[in-house]
Amino acid sequence: MPALYALDEYEPCLQQGGPYCLLDADLLPGTDSSLMDLIQGYSAHRVKHFNHTQIHRGVCLSTSCAHVNRTALGIERALTQCLNQTVSKAYGLQVKLAKLHYCVREGESSPFDASDHVVAVLYLLVMLLNAVGSCYDLIICKNGKGNPCLLAFSVQRNWKRLVSPSHALRDPRLDRLKAFHGIRTLTMLCVLFSHTVLIMAYSYVNNPLYIEKAYDDPLKQILFNGTLVTHTFFVMSSFLLAYNFQIYAETHDLTWTHLPKAVLLRWLRLTPTYGLVLATISTLGRHAGAGPLWGLVVGSEAAACRRYWWAHLLYINNYIYEDAFCAPQTWYLAADTQLFCVGVAVCVCARRPRARAVCLAVLLLLSLLTPALHTYLQHLDAVVLQSPETYRNLYEREDTFRLLYIRGHTNLSTYTLGLAGGFLAYRAQTQPQRFTGYKKHRWLVWLLLPLGVAVILSGGIFYRDGVEPPTALRVMYAALYKPIFQLLVVALILSCVLKLENSYRAVVEWRGWGWSGRVSFSAFLLHTLFQRGLVGSQTAPLHISDYYVVTVLCATAVMSYVCGCALYVCVEAPSSALTRALFGPHPPRTPRTRPAPLSTNKTTSDL
Repeated sequence: MPALYALDEYEPCLQQGGPYCLLDADLLPGTDSSLMDLIQGYSAHRVKHFNHTQIHRGVCLSTSCAHVNRTALGIERALTQCLNQTVSKAYGLQVKLAKLHYCVREGESSPFDASDHVVAVLYLLVMLLNAVGSCYDLIICKNGKGNPCLLAFSVQRNWKRLVSPSHALRDPRLDRLKAFHGIRTLTMLCVLFSHTVLIMAYSYVNNPLYIEKAYDDPLKQILFNGTLVTHTFFVMSSFLLAYNFQIYAETHDLTWTHLPKAVLLRWLRLTPTYGLVLATISTLGRHAGAGPLWGLVVGSEAAACRRYWWAHLLYINNYIYEDAFCAPQTWYLAADTQLFCVGVAVCVCARRPRARAVCLAVLLLLSLLTPALHTYLQHLDAVVLQSPETYRNLYEREDTFRLLYIRGHTNLSTYTLGLAGGFLAYRAQTQPQRFTGYKKHRWLVWLLLPLGVAVILSGGIFYRDGVEPPTALRVMYAALYKPIFQLLVVALILSCVLKLENSYRAVVEWRGWGWSGRVSFSAFLLHTLFQRGLVGSQTAPLHISDYYVVTVLCATAVMSYVCGCALYVCVEAPSSALTRALFGPHPPRTPRTRPAPLSTNKTTSDL
């Protein structure tokens, strides 16, 4: 078969005047119809194979098509004639131009406009504020006290906050939540791994067979079905919301005014960092490099962000169908913000245990019915099938991803389980004697990891070409697979909070996870910038191997977390501190009751 991807030399082409064109072309029957039948039959296995009836090329008209009179024919007809001559001679097939992405010449680039200058000034302002805040802290605030708005930009204070061991000084009970740093970091590394493979499959590769054969590798099935892991962020978010809200309610009267206030505080905490990254993608980032794929991988994202930035800042981008390329990983932030509103409403409305139980039961029932109805009525797949073409199109044409995976209301089940876990953990502090007997069942905790892997691998039943799964199976699996997996995550978190066992807890409560857990939000926003920059600047098709994937993964993790530290210290931590200074909580009332802390006896394993 003709190579799926090919790129002519880029820089020599531009030096000779170009133009250099990136295009997609459909293969048509020619003199050898048997080869076309083979290609069509191979491509029909869409779950595991690329569509080889369409080839993707980077063509230099001044070298590869020098024999074609492009002045008389025009660029599109000249490219079609040039490819036809090449493919027909080698394979006996014809070619029809499907899409011309763009053509570039030497010296052509996106001009700097007003938005680029505004973002550059914004960066200078951020650096100036951090310099002023740091100098104010070092020179004027000798006793450690001063203007909280200026101290919010103190680099040394924000660095200490980043590397501090725990929240024990604020409330000893929060020290029980140390596991969240480890779980958040490990989940983030899984996300980086998934996106590393995704961006490689989105690029041009010279061995697509590596990707196609990966679907028959049981170990790589964990990757294809591992989208479940992302929903762990929902569980952690809702768990912390429910738990912290109960602690807050000990000293504050809850009213409905807390709902808009909580949403506003969340928006103020997330948006400065999020908005700065979006502004960078839309403006300065597009000028950071060049290559035959730069416009396809980097330029397309910049154009989408310039068009749909408002949807991201309102956290509704997961419902804007056309927004296919602007920071696609941030669908989670939108969905989590939407579910956060539901979670706060539950915390404010259901203040008694019985009311909470009824409310959570109703929410869980609705959350199970919602994906089932979507799957049945809209004829969706049970899971997002990570097929090669889905990767190549970056989910642009994947209805299951758009309508079921990224929407807020379709992820309510995992958020509800997290709320239930947070309420239960708080109750365990008020009635610790009711939970001490569970330690003898610690062997059940040891089963959580293998059971989680089994749930992930179970999605492999939908990766069988030519086998249409029964509708009942699709509907039932779509409704249950996310809550079952995240129920295991909730059980793991509770086992750490209640100290039911020490094996998993020793891993996720390691002190080294503290800083990386706090930086995860910034790393989450930044990591695709480095991955897209790598792919966009490639001048030849990549050769993927296990070693290369691991190398890119490690490079992505290091760069994301190093730059994430800078973003946290200079933007994320200052915006959080400034929000607390301007919109701090009301003075607390005298608590009616204060739950007794769980046993604080220090064992050797605790130390």
